Parts: sequence; structure tokens; C-alpha cells
Amino acid sequence: MTITAFKIDPAYLAAKLAEYQAQVGEGKPLLPVFVAQTAKVLNHDRSAYLRYGPYWWAVKRVLRANDIGVGETDEPIWADEFACETPELTLIAAWEFADDNMGQFGVQSNEYDLDGIDFLLYDPDQAEPK
Repeated sequence: MTITAFKIDPAYLAAKLAEYQAQVGEGKPLLPVFVAQTAKVLNHDRSAYLRYGPYWWAVKRVLRANDIGVGETDEPIWADEFACETPELTLIAAWEFADDNMGQFGVQSNEYDLDGIDFLLYDPDQAEPK
């Protein structure tokens, strides 16, 4: 079963990637910048992982692969489901999801209906005190 809920159009993501590349400069790697920006959000508030919704596990995989200490808890099925073609596109998709789903008072829910599958986002590495 392929989940379509909350998936962002690949053509839109590719266009956003091109925009970011134009800002940073042709040929300059974007991943270190994207990882640093995402880590900065989480360092400010560990519960900010909730803003990425079902993309969180794919985001966490990218962060861990880039030596950001976000813990070892993993949900590989969800990470695989919401990972995009590249780590850069995965992070852009997660940011777009966050922008689209943040309400006036921040994250509205950690529960999502993913095409009939109840998804509850909870990561003890982020949610529980260190």
C-alpha cells in the first residue's frame, strides 16, 4: 500500500530545491545548510520535532546520517514511507509540511490519518527529558 496523505508533489519540491540552490549558489552543497537549519530548530525546542508530522522519522534519519544527536529511536517503515528521492528533498518536504500544518498556536496535533491508518507521532528521544 502506498500512502498519499500529506505527500508533497515532487515537481513542487524540485522547484523549491532549485530556489534554494539559486540562493546558496550553483554547485554549493545544500545538505549541510539544510541539516544545520533543521538542527537549530530542534536545539531551540526539542518538541519541535512534532512540526514535521509523519516526515519526522525520515528527517531524523537524515539528521543522524549527518551526525546530529537526535537519539537512536527509529521507525524505519515511516522513515522509508516519507523519505524523498534525496535527503535535501526530504528536508524540504518536511519544512513544507510544517509550514502547512502549523496553526496560530503552533503544532495542532501529533495524530494523523494516513489514508485510513492512524499515525501517532511520538519520539521518546525528543519528548522525554534528557
